[in-house]
Amino acid sequence: MSISERKQRAWQQRTDLILTEADIMLREGGYLGLNLDTLAERIDYSKATIYNHFQNKEDLILGVAVRHCEMRADLFSRTLSFDGSARERMCAVGVADEVLAKAMPHGFSVMQLARTHSIWEKANPKNHEAYFAATEKCMSAPYQILAQARESGDLPEGSPEDVCILFGLISMAKGSHLLSEGTPLLNDDSGVTPESVRFRNYCLYLDGVGWNPLSTVFDYDATHDRALEELFSDFA
Repeated sequence: MSISERKQRAWQQRTDLILTEADIMLREGGYLGLNLDTLAERIDYSKATIYNHFQNKEDLILGVAVRHCEMRADLFSRTLSFDGSARERMCAVGVADEVLAKAMPHGFSVMQLARTHSIWEKANPKNHEAYFAATEKCMSAPYQILAQARESGDLPEGSPEDVCILFGLISMAKGSHLLSEGTPLLNDDSGVTPESVRFRNYCLYLDGVGWNPLSTVFDYDATHDRALEELFSDFA
């Protein structure tokens, strides 16, 4: 290995260490809990070293958000190998989102935080590009699944455009995550939570766009459980 390659590896290792510890601090204390002096102490590097990798706190937050987005993209890509109809694979994407929400609930908050105006405008434009690239990776598997549904005829002619269908699913997922934060949505003992009805709402929505087989003739609860076991058992 050449000297330049060793330097590049060392640089990447420091970057990974900074991002990992910053992610932990965001999970523990949110935006206010991410203090760069404390971060430097925790990773045993100088604050100047952190600034060599990230120009400011906002840039670092966006870097952590990119990491979470890339992790989401990796889990979504697993669904392409899921044995079943295109709609079952799209349901598996919803299961992937559910798995991440349980395993790393702060990940969604970090991605939301990174896109706030006060954070975004201060971050390095290169990290803007990295974030958009990671977002495109997230959309890759769902778009491929939609193409499979069109080709098989499971999505009938006249159904909404792909981007509209995905926007609806994303809106439900984000809304569910937002409603899950803070105080309970309902002041009763029904046990109804955004998490408990999220997957059912996915199914109703996909019924609404005419994506076959409809949930009235197919057991997508079984699909949900099978996806958990076959694709995401490492998150159990």
